[in-house]
Amino acid sequence: MPVRPLDATDPAAMAAWHAAYLAADTHGRAHPTPWALEEMRADLTGDRTGERTLAFALSEAGVEGPVACGIVELPMKENLTTSYGHVLVPPDQRGRGYGAAMLDHVLEVAREHGRARMVSAVHTPYDGPADGSGHPDREWAARRGFELDISNVVRVLDLPVDADRLRGLAARAAPFHAGYALRRFRGPVPDDILEEFGRLVGALMVEAPTGQVDREQEVMDLERIRSDEAMFAASGRVKYTTVAVAPDGGLAAYSELVVPAHDPGHVFQWGTLVLPAHRGHRLGMATKVHNLQWLQQEAPDRTALVTFNAEVNGHMVGINEALGFRPVEREVELVRSL
Repeated sequence: MPVRPLDATDPAAMAAWHAAYLAADTHGRAHPTPWALEEMRADLTGDRTGERTLAFALSEAGVEGPVACGIVELPMKENLTTSYGHVLVPPDQRGRGYGAAMLDHVLEVAREHGRARMVSAVHTPYDGPADGSGHPDREWAARRGFELDISNVVRVLDLPVDADRLRGLAARAAPFHAGYALRRFRGPVPDDILEEFGRLVGALMVEAPTGQVDREQEVMDLERIRSDEAMFAASGRVKYTTVAVAPDGGLAAYSELVVPAHDPGHVFQWGTLVLPAHRGHRLGMATKVHNLQWLQQEAPDRTALVTFNAEVNGHMVGINEALGFRPVEREVELVRSL
């Protein structure tokens, strides 16, 4: 049962692989958010400078399509000893050793690229234990050497949010950030703030709560930002960004929303960060509300906004609860030494 690299430029191979991935990723989940075929193809074929994504398929004679899918993500500018791995087996193929065979392969690929650890994740019901214990996927990973890194919570906000509610939240936050200005842009980062915006976004990796894995600040330079934007365009995703500009003209905070063309019901909350020197001015709430008000004008047909937060990130969780997010699932992040 050889594991083979996926040729994402082959339409038939890509479609078969994505069908197996989709069946595995959505099985037993009330609120799955899988990548669409077009999004996955764009990621695997794009010329991104910050990350490299490799995909693999395991086939079995007489079975149509892969019996297991594997993904290895490799940071290429920082965190060069870390890899991110995923193993997905369609539900009708489980219990036959296919997942273990694929895991052995993705671990070896990570080692070949000089990585010292692999980070992965499993999704478990929100009403279960915070560490996911007892869930079959969590126990499968534990038997293969993966330990808890950090527990995240998936939250959903029904759209549209009442306009009066958003205006009230913005009004209550406004007195705390007098002197700051909010600026927004759709799609590519404007040239005049690109360098500073890159430093701001890159800081999220070290400013957000993390588990036992030490992470370095991401190098979000011009080359990386523009290559990511090209991949975004190919995938059909559009990003809405609001930044807070400090009285001295520097960037103090940002918040991003992503609207996918191939997942018409959803919007995804990506990064929100306030730099330490500017905290206490309610800029997290201000940028998120401003962005959401703009989104609802631009994409009024969207019905759900999805976000992921570390359970220990009390401040951001508080903002999300004030907006009306409700918890629906856990994302249990795991790590294994290689």
